[in-house]
Amino acid sequence: MAVGCTLFILIFTPYNIENNQNIQNYYVLLGSLGLVFFLSIYFVEFVTPILVPRVFVKWTLLKALLWYAWLTLLVGGTMFLYKSYLGGFVDFTLKEYLFVIGRIMSIALIVSFFVFGISKFINKKNLTSLTYNETYTIQVPGQKEISLNSKELLYIASDDNYVDVHLESDGKRNTMILRCSLKNVERQIVSPLNSLKRCHRSYIVNVNHFRIKRKNSRQTTIQLKKYDDLIPVSKKYANQIAKHLQIRP
Repeated sequence: MAVGCTLFILIFTPYNIENNQNIQNYYVLLGSLGLVFFLSIYFVEFVTPILVPRVFVKWTLLKALLWYAWLTLLVGGTMFLYKSYLGGFVDFTLKEYLFVIGRIMSIALIVSFFVFGISKFINKKNLTSLTYNETYTIQVPGQKEISLNSKELLYIASDDNYVDVHLESDGKRNTMILRCSLKNVERQIVSPLNSLKRCHRSYIVNVNHFRIKRKNSRQTTIQLKKYDDLIPVSKKYANQIAKHLQIRP
């Protein structure tokens, strides 16, 4: 998306930069604005998580809202400072800063609409597999933090006061037993943006590893693609699970 926003700046010149000099310098100036924009997005999205990883352990809606507010303010501030520097700080005012923030939000919304729309049109299943190799961290009371790779995680089953985490690595299956509730695990790792979904009061599944075995008005059952494990799906989750599995091979 950062690349798309950069191209948007180069094509539509939303920062009121006039071509009062030769064409080569003009496009170099615009290119530098696009580069600053790209580097700002890169820093926020890729460098910040490395600097403060604990912030991303348990992702919530509130954290997401604060994150994108921070992204907008930082990128807008960076663009404002750079634009003011280029213009000799003539328009170095709060009003101009707010204008830059507004342009940043407009560019992001427009580019996001087209980027995700085109991607969804070209290959819908790719959008739902962006977190296929993501690592999740589970905090278990009285134990060390547990790291799970979503590519290896098959499903999680509740067993009274414990959960059984079913994994596959290098073609070999194993089970990890954790002393915590399934609800606690769900709060930490299940998100609308990843492939882990609650399908039953006793199960969380990684839909990347499942296919629909049976679906009718009375019952829905899913099965691991490579194994015989059958998982029941509650009626309240049936449509959601079926939707996710229908866009996977």
